[in-house]
Amino acid sequence: MLGATIAPTGMTASTKINVIPGRAQLRCDCRILPGMTQADVEAAVREALAGLEYEFKFIERDGGTMSAPATPLFAAIEEFLPEIEPGATAAPVICSGFTDSHWMRGAFGSVAYGFMPSRMDPMLSGSLVHSADERIPLADLDLAVRCFLHLARAMGEVA
Repeated sequence: MLGATIAPTGMTASTKINVIPGRAQLRCDCRILPGMTQADVEAAVREALAGLEYEFKFIERDGGTMSAPATPLFAAIEEFLPEIEPGATAAPVICSGFTDSHWMRGAFGSVAYGFMPSRMDPMLSGSLVHSADERIPLADLDLAVRCFLHLARAMGEVA
């Protein structure tokens, strides 16, 4: 969440067990922060690999995106916060995972936040994400439904 990340996630070379390949391909998952460009990442990679012979290309062209916090939707989220945690303040954060928000922003110019109200212990919640036992408590589902109804009503008043 503090900088671009590049994680090697796949490698291919010769399919023959008795051949030392002359070439190999390394595929990496690259996540960049909002405001960074692929040119920034490419420059950093080329600097890190200076002196090596390689070809470099982006397979996907998606980068980090964000929605500004000064929107009616963010204000509506702030209005609901006392029901989640009295005295709490909304603060924008960077999501280290992947969401489809960038598609909505790109296609429709939409505001999108990865906001899901929850009272579940964050350590437990984090350990359950994409696990075989992924779940949320019914109380959190109820809280989310009430929150999203509030947001829909608030945004209906704005429109």
